[in-house]
Amino acid sequence: MTITMNHFETQPFPTSNSDADRVLGILHDTVDAVAEVEPDLLHSHTSAGHAVVTLAGAARAATAVLGTDPGTTLRTASGVVVVRDLVAAVSLLELAASRRGGPSDPRALQQITRRATTAHGQFLRAVPAAT
Repeated sequence: MTITMNHFETQPFPTSNSDADRVLGILHDTVDAVAEVEPDLLHSHTSAGHAVVTLAGAARAATAVLGTDPGTTLRTASGVVVVRDLVAAVSLLELAASRRGGPSDPRALQQITRRATTAHGQFLRAVPAAT
């Protein structure tokens, strides 16, 4: 009796080498901060809400750069919907980063990182300081 075994080499998920890590770091910081903010302050028409919508857009843009469908971009909504959209966009980016097999455009990701950094700063300036 002969047993044939196929040997599969697995590759671990990249933990710090991903081009999307900086964007994800900014987005994770934002998700943590958003949890402490009253949802009414995050309506898309407020400064803080607009910044969060911009960050969700950055997550979706990075997802597209990594070759995954980014979903629909939110334009205007209440604070609760803005927060949900951010979390959904971050989840899509995490999934895209974990599945990425092909090359991505590092310059596009650098531009997205700059946009996310700017929006994160605007968000922090717009929300009241936590006490």
